[in-house]
Amino acid sequence: MKRTRARGFTLIELLDVMAILSILMALLLPAIQTAKEKAKESRCKQNMRSIAIAMMTFASEHDEHFPAAGRCQDNTEWDWTWGGNVIAVPTTDPAACQRIEVETGSLWNYMTSYERVGQYGGTQRGMQDEWYASPDKNPYLCPSVGPVGRKRGCSYAMNHQLDTYPPAGTEFAPKIGMKISRIKSQSQKVLFVDEPETTINDGLFVPQGHENDVSNLSQWLKHGSGVNIAYCDGHIGWKEEKKFFEMISREDPRSWNPTY
Repeated sequence: MKRTRARGFTLIELLDVMAILSILMALLLPAIQTAKEKAKESRCKQNMRSIAIAMMTFASEHDEHFPAAGRCQDNTEWDWTWGGNVIAVPTTDPAACQRIEVETGSLWNYMTSYERVGQYGGTQRGMQDEWYASPDKNPYLCPSVGPVGRKRGCSYAMNHQLDTYPPAGTEFAPKIGMKISRIKSQSQKVLFVDEPETTINDGLFVPQGHENDVSNLSQWLKHGSGVNIAYCDGHIGWKEEKKFFEMISREDPRSWNPTY
């Protein structure tokens, strides 16, 4: 009986297969990257939804008032988060950044099972750097951040126009957030945003601030060609870059009721 010898790949055939696989990978890679970014965008929205719910819960327990927006180094009892530092923005140097200390803010008890740290909370130690830098552990951190964002430990910034200053001597002094029922068109008013890691330096953002100039537009685009936004009625949305900048450029304080 004549035996037939099993035939393997020739070098040319092997090179052809490798070339085909390379082409397929090149075609699939953008789709894979897009899918990964969509997953990060979804997780970011989940974080924002959790924060929005915490802010609404806080308001329900504080006569409908939102927490304060957390201006850099104010560190008041009502600030939703503390810390940060005044630096020239934008920055790409993590060493120039301080942590934004979310565990000392007024939302901490609503966001986690831990006790608030600091002057208005307990005396236990705060969270470690590794916790701050991990989007899997830190619900205040967008999954799409880079080294600067991981050093900051917080990606979200509250609309400073929600800050109000009651008369001195009242039970709410010195600073609180605006009362929900006094906000007009709540579904269209920005509560907080997913701010770029190169501009965020505290708990708030200024809609018409210099860091939001259209020349810095590309810094906002962590999620495709737009920005994640939480609104004052609690819903979360995504806004295309141009429409986002048009919206915040129209944020006229006169359209907000300033009475606390």
